[in-house]
Amino acid sequence: MSNTIDIGNGKQLFLDDRWFADQRGMTLSVNPPIKDQIVLAPGKKWDELAVYAYGTVLEHDGKFKMWYDGVSRLDNELPQYRNICYAESDDGIHWERPNVGRYEWEGIRLNNIVLPGCNGGIMVDPNGPDEHRFKGLILVKENSVWPGSKGAICGLHGGRWRLELYLCTSPDGYNWTRHPTPVSDYFHDTQNQLFYDTRLGKYAAYFRTHSRGRTVGRLEVDDPMDLPWIPLDGEDPEAVFPTGKKHLFQLALTADESDPADADLYTACVHQYPWADDAYFSFTTPYRHYPVGDTSDTTLTGKDPRGRHNNDGPVDIQLAVSRDGIAWTRPDRRPYVGLGLAGEYDGGQSYMGLGMIRMGNEVWMYDSPTKRTHGVPPGQPEAGLRLLRQRLDGFISADAAYEGAEFTTPMLTFSGSELQLNVDCSALGQVWVEIRNEDNHVIDGYSLDESIDIDRNHIAAPVRWHEKDDVGELIGRPVRLHFKLRACKLYAFQFVDGEEG
Repeated sequence: MSNTIDIGNGKQLFLDDRWFADQRGMTLSVNPPIKDQIVLAPGKKWDELAVYAYGTVLEHDGKFKMWYDGVSRLDNELPQYRNICYAESDDGIHWERPNVGRYEWEGIRLNNIVLPGCNGGIMVDPNGPDEHRFKGLILVKENSVWPGSKGAICGLHGGRWRLELYLCTSPDGYNWTRHPTPVSDYFHDTQNQLFYDTRLGKYAAYFRTHSRGRTVGRLEVDDPMDLPWIPLDGEDPEAVFPTGKKHLFQLALTADESDPADADLYTACVHQYPWADDAYFSFTTPYRHYPVGDTSDTTLTGKDPRGRHNNDGPVDIQLAVSRDGIAWTRPDRRPYVGLGLAGEYDGGQSYMGLGMIRMGNEVWMYDSPTKRTHGVPPGQPEAGLRLLRQRLDGFISADAAYEGAEFTTPMLTFSGSELQLNVDCSALGQVWVEIRNEDNHVIDGYSLDESIDIDRNHIAAPVRWHEKDDVGELIGRPVRLHFKLRACKLYAFQFVDGEEG
């Protein structure tokens, strides 16, 4: 049947109303992660002011590897004040800075700097040749520390702001080559990223662009080594900010009429979720801009200090979701990672880093919170990188009302012999499942009355009926699932082979 969804044995998440052909009492909710602990703090001369999450964490060759944005106390007009540094860990909590020894920084050779004067996101390319296995979408400031930066443009150039974006490649994550032709000469800034989209079979890139203030643009690339990705000419030569090429990028994320008029979206931080089908998450950062007030009174006695600094305001993290990485929604605009109390180490801003680590029944990520708001110059060292722990598949849930709820899925076919639910019922919640045929009639043996209720909290609870231990006899047959629930959070469902159950 043309309107039947074939899900095979893939895990299905509740990102939107796809699985609600009919429902009563169900709502979608974003579930914030557990804010755990600071795992990497400023501590070296080259990162003594800040360790930011403008980088990547991933698992590779049996280790957890991190490329982070290290900020020194050097004058921030100097190109080498900010560097991409490397750290590694065996457990995701205790991180070490290995002495890579690639570059001498202010007379110090034993350091973990791998890309001086740079910031950007790193990926491991599953397709590239060994010499280009690691790839980075990098902003590069020309500096005397890294000869490979010679000729890079990032800043005021001929009276115009130009932040050209470069592809850098490496065989090992330590030794990097900058390819001199820019990916793009648009005015990009902060946390640009590239990854191989396994669903599309192409590379997907997300950039800083501009429509309603800061926005997120997107490109699909067949071969990232084929440079440039967009034409490098055609800008207005009089433009101070070369943003006229924004039409060349697909607009992925932007603030809209539901957001405050003085807010925009600062970063993308997109992940193709590897443990479920058709699931993409963006941990975007809404930034509300304070209006600039009277800056002549440095004491601000009796005045609102929020207008003192240019380009200032608070930043937190929201969750945006997508089925294809192209069309995005923010189903619940409350913060995914909210700010701490004003004046505390995380009371001003929070930015999510790229990368997810699977740790048992949790997904680990890392953010960089700050006490200060965006425009306030950092005077004291920032807190560092913080571990965030999320329940597996738990980013967004279909929540059933305490008084009871129900929903029926569209027609689907599957290939596994056991239905499993990722669900939290705690003590008073329950779930029953019924399976219906194409005519929406109950299939014998799979009724709600015969369903054995699921309670408590499970990552993969098997669904059972009194006379049915599995659903193997229904494989390939178009069916509907009907759920009856109360007081619970349903995160995912999946049909698996019997030996996986």
